[in-house]
Amino acid sequence: MKKIMGFDNWTGGSHHFERLVKPFAEQGLDLRLLHLGSWGNDIGRPKEETLGILQVRDICYYGNIDFPDLLRREKPDLVLFMSIDTFSHRAFNRYCREANVPTIHLLHGLMRVQAVNRAARWKVRIVPQLLFALGRVPKAMRHVWPCYAKSLWRTKASLSEWKRFLSDIVLGAMGRFTTKRAEDARTDHCCVLVQMDVESAVEKYSLRREDVSVVGLPDLISFGIAPEMIGWNLDHENADAPYVMYIDTGFIFSGGVYASPKDFIGHLVRTGKALEARGKRLIFKPHPDFFRTNLLDDVRNAGIEICEKKDFLPRLQQCCAAIVETSSASLVPAILGLPLLLAKYDALSTLDYGDLLTSYPRAKELTDLADFSELLAEERVSLDVEKTRTWIFDNAGPLPAEEMPLRVARVAIDLIAAFRKKSATAHAG
Repeated sequence: MKKIMGFDNWTGGSHHFERLVKPFAEQGLDLRLLHLGSWGNDIGRPKEETLGILQVRDICYYGNIDFPDLLRREKPDLVLFMSIDTFSHRAFNRYCREANVPTIHLLHGLMRVQAVNRAARWKVRIVPQLLFALGRVPKAMRHVWPCYAKSLWRTKASLSEWKRFLSDIVLGAMGRFTTKRAEDARTDHCCVLVQMDVESAVEKYSLRREDVSVVGLPDLISFGIAPEMIGWNLDHENADAPYVMYIDTGFIFSGGVYASPKDFIGHLVRTGKALEARGKRLIFKPHPDFFRTNLLDDVRNAGIEICEKKDFLPRLQQCCAAIVETSSASLVPAILGLPLLLAKYDALSTLDYGDLLTSYPRAKELTDLADFSELLAEERVSLDVEKTRTWIFDNAGPLPAEEMPLRVARVAIDLIAAFRKKSATAHAG
């Protein structure tokens, strides 16, 4: 068995790795996850545990050894990231390069639901953002920043990389980011979920197109969307359905978009009341981070109906439309063929949406809740079924979606083989 090491900041994304375990094993790949939860994001977890069928270790399992010693001890054949832009991931990636360990970045979400070519995608409330950032400073000072600085020093980073380190700290504190890639955020291969994200990955990480693979949408698997459900709403027009789904992207957990949780809940309440005045009822599809907090109790107490993950598909079939933010889950109602209203009202008035959502033929910007009924009526008059169906099949990713883990496994096998061939050639020379 070839050893595949997954690497992440915590166990919150373990389900992304777990879905790969069995298909990987069938291809001779043993996948296990190493995470940094004890650094502050996931405190109190066992040093070693099994989550579902995924074998998991916290970094504290290894005591005080650093990343290079860990790589020498474990000798992975390949390292798999689900995200790569954080300092700790970039540090580990630098050491993988130094140790000649091949790396894959498997995106766990969609890039082009956001305006990826802009440095500021929404208006940031400075005070909440700074408070959010200050709450993370102790962890960063104790673990993350020293870890990354050490990786820069040990791998003989250039002066521009040190400057980028300082720039990223400042921009991050302000809720901003730079569209200029970080050199150490480039892995040997990148797996994206849909074709439209290929160009984004090439541009952002300076990859060759042959180093980017399209593997398919895992959301179609996790939400139980069978092939016959793709474009379902186009054959079952649901204009009179009583519900509207609001799909959240978790801005309340990322700093300064909302002044407070109360501010965000007020946003939902206003949305619900506006829909009620137009004969519709709001259903709230929360970001997964909500289920690790008590905030959902406050949402329920405000009279907002919650959609659990297991009910996502059947509840969408009861909806006439979906109001969406820049979430990968927003693609699901589009794959079903529902109208999408891109939320650009209240605190989201300056939110920019990426090409993946704005190119959807049934997408409309919702800048004023008072326009809800009129927008839907206009959309239905202008509906082009064939154009919409074409868009859906162009953006649903490779099918069947269930083979997504197998596609990733094949990429891993080919990359390991390429590295071994290159190493053997180098030694022979």
